[in-house]
Order: sequence, then C-alpha cells, then structure tokens
Amino acid sequence: MANRSKKPRRTWKERLRLILLQRDSPPSIARGVALGVWIAFTPTLGVQVLLTLALAGLFRANRLAALPPLLITNALTAGPIYGFECALGARLTPGIREASIHARWQQLHNLASQRGFFAYLEHWKELAHLGWDLWLAMWVGSLIVSTLAALIAYPLTLAAAQRIRERRAARLRSK
Repeated sequence: MANRSKKPRRTWKERLRLILLQRDSPPSIARGVALGVWIAFTPTLGVQVLLTLALAGLFRANRLAALPPLLITNALTAGPIYGFECALGARLTPGIREASIHARWQQLHNLASQRGFFAYLEHWKELAHLGWDLWLAMWVGSLIVSTLAALIAYPLTLAAAQRIRERRAARLRSK
C-alpha cells in the first residue's frame, strides 16, 4: 500500500480568508456572499447552485464567494429553516389560516422523513398537492428571511474583505 501524505485540513477561518482574498473587488465578493445567503434561505433546494451561478453572472457577483453560503440549508437545517419561514409567511399573508398551514407542513415533514431528504422531485409534488397557500406562505416567509440575512451578510463581508486586504497590504509594505 502506498504511503499517502496527509495534507493538513484547512480551518473554516482559512477557507473564509481564501474567499475574501480572491482576485476580485471586495464589493463583488460581498455581493457573491450576500447572493449565496439570499438563495440559501429560499425554498430552491435542488437548483440552488445553478440559480446562484446564473444570478451571480447577472449581478456581477463573485461566483466562488456565492457558493459556500448555500451550505446553510442542508439535510439537517432545511426542515427547521423552511418550517420557520412557512410559519412566518402564514402569519404575514392575509387570508391564510396558520393552523391549516401548520398541519399541512407537519404532513409534508412526515412524508419527507419517510422518503428521505434527497427525493426532491417528490417533495415538490407533495408541496403542490398540499396547496398553493402553503407554497405561498413558504415563499413570503423565505423572501423576508433571505432578504434580511443578505442585507446583514453584505456589509459584514465587505468590511471583512477590506480589512483583510488592508492588513495584507500593510504587511507587504513593512517587508
């Protein structure tokens, strides 16, 4: 058996630094992160990467910086995140009864847990059969949450990218 050299694993801070130090402007990197965060909180599982890459090109956002935030919604977090957004949307959308939405969300959750997380097509079909008001409530809630999250992510990422570049430039000047 060949002796494999083990590369040290990068920490999350090192990975974040690599994203922030790309050969792109800090605003473009910040737009990328904000776009990725925005899409991560929308109910678009299964098409998030394609959607992110298309919109990143449209908004001149850094594509590489837009992809890591998509990991916010994954097998462990999608249910709670989308459930919260659905409840929020039901509360804020006129004409939608919260109790009905909650019962149907629970039904969708039960069906999803029986089939498994990665049966995307089946989830979309089940969501359509459970009623468009559930779909509407989920989108209303997700657009609120995703927009707030992106509005927070943009200035934080922009400040971090600028600060890291300034520190790096100062280090290079002092050498």
